[in-house]
Amino acid sequence: MIHNINSTRYIWLTVFALLLLSNAATAANHKHMTADKGATTSSQHCQSAEIRCAKTVTSAFAPNGDLWRLWSHNQRLHYQISADNGHSFSAPKQVDIAAENISARNENRPKIAFDKLNGVYLSWARPGDKKYTADVRFSYSKDYGKHFSTPVTVNNDNLLTGHSFNELQVSENGDVSIVWLDGRLSYQLRKQGKSANGSALFIGQANPSKNAAEFTNKQLANGTCVCCRIAIDVNQNAELAVFWRHIFGDNIREFALLTLDNKQPQEQLPEPLQISNDHWQINGCPHQGGGLSIDQSNRYHLVWFNLGDKGKGIFYASSVDEGKTLTTPLSIGKLTTQASHPHIIQNQKRVDIVWTEFNGIEHQLWLQSSTDNGKTFAPAKQVAQAKFGADRPFLIKHGNSTYISWQRPQQGHWITAI
Repeated sequence: MIHNINSTRYIWLTVFALLLLSNAATAANHKHMTADKGATTSSQHCQSAEIRCAKTVTSAFAPNGDLWRLWSHNQRLHYQISADNGHSFSAPKQVDIAAENISARNENRPKIAFDKLNGVYLSWARPGDKKYTADVRFSYSKDYGKHFSTPVTVNNDNLLTGHSFNELQVSENGDVSIVWLDGRLSYQLRKQGKSANGSALFIGQANPSKNAAEFTNKQLANGTCVCCRIAIDVNQNAELAVFWRHIFGDNIREFALLTLDNKQPQEQLPEPLQISNDHWQINGCPHQGGGLSIDQSNRYHLVWFNLGDKGKGIFYASSVDEGKTLTTPLSIGKLTTQASHPHIIQNQKRVDIVWTEFNGIEHQLWLQSSTDNGKTFAPAKQVAQAKFGADRPFLIKHGNSTYISWQRPQQGHWITAI
């Protein structure tokens, strides 16, 4: 059930608090940019690249209607293609690039995108030799996955520090934008003997289909949380919007939003807009990213998770002015069963939100939908469950249809139309 945040009163269970905050406390101890070195190693019962052995799966529709799914195993990327919306898939195929470490766990995973010219684009984080270091990597296929280019490093600082949690967006004409969390500024401060908190938000852009394969690097913000996934989308003005967890004041971990104005000089950037006001003060990383989906009227639909003094749980809000003002946040899911890890998609006038809950025995996948563009929502319903742990759930769309993609280790990848 969805409630108004101003009228909601939660019964905060001690057990739930300990379960969630133990993860955050662990992060507080190392304050890292998660690289998950060796995270591609599957269960000891999984010796092959079959998808049930994957810890994460990334799914996306190509312009021709094919559904791709991407995962990693044993330092390699693998993919399958479905021509019938996920009912059946081709045999797994290995991306033809050299083996290297690949981060693939929870918030940090390989990404896939397409252009209209049969181009397939991949990005991922490659863990470094030192703990909590990584580089953002990129490879491109101009022949729909038959061959991929030699991977290149997107970040151009040549520093052994964190570059991770990359998000990938590709235009129809092959303009590539990769946004990631970058540790170069904090690294430089520490080298000078100064204190540093958090990381920075960077963007790299290129177009390999037009022989412009070298990525630019540009700072978008500083003082971000170091290990929560980023959400990106393109608005109706062809502007990239970025939604992430930022550090405000004394370790207040709230969500921020930035829209890159195409008409603004490149050297100028607006200040990030603070979206959430839940007052989660924590000296560590919650490992809880948000979700962003922009509709055809340029309304931004946003979901996030916090455990603050003023707001606990998952929240949904929308904005008609790129985040300057918001609708009153609505709380989603049951806090008593650990509702967390939300994702969102708007398709036509439908808004769908998915998240996971845990009842002490199994992980459950929940869905809540609106058919009037987020004004009202039908009751939430459980749509799937996982017995051996669970990946984050994601929503993807193709035409007027929306699909849920959820990886369940040992059980396999679950994808269905809503």
